[in-house]
Amino acid sequence: MKYNIYTLLLSFTLFLNMGCQRDDICAESIDTTPLLIIRFYENQDPFDQKAPQNLGINETDNEEYVFIRNENNRDQVITYERFTGDSLAIPLRTDRDLTSFEFTINNTEASAEDGTKNTDVVTFTYGRNEEYINRACAFKISYVGLKVDVQEGQDGIKWIKDIQIEQATIKDQNQAHVSIFF
Repeated sequence: MKYNIYTLLLSFTLFLNMGCQRDDICAESIDTTPLLIIRFYENQDPFDQKAPQNLGINETDNEEYVFIRNENNRDQVITYERFTGDSLAIPLRTDRDLTSFEFTINNTEASAEDGTKNTDVVTFTYGRNEEYINRACAFKISYVGLKVDVQEGQDGIKWIKDIQIEQATIKDQNQAHVSIFF
């Protein structure tokens, strides 16, 4: 009787494993839709990278701040509410050819009260190419013909002085695609 139970348990385990295919899990080594890599530079010295202080980024008409998963720690989420760094990665929309963000410098309550909080609206337009990877990873989107436009926000003052596109085609996350000078 005990032998039959072990045989049944072994058969059931083998049956379950036969249902899973290698294709059911998207490996971390497979490139999926890339994020837009942005580098920030000092406007006076364009070769000097500079970190904007307390940068908040949210998609236009959305009160939620942009967030991404930390590639080094998949359980950690990076939220761009008060980000301070000279480069960042943000997602572009995959369901349409335009993504518009509000970039807010000095994004703190104290800055809002003293008037130093400043928002510019940055709009990215692009074409999309879909490439089927496999059943687990689905499609990869690459962006082509990237263009950018910047407008001052409701405060009427532009803190972003210039934006340059370094790569108009976004296929990977190996280097910066856009440079922002402020």
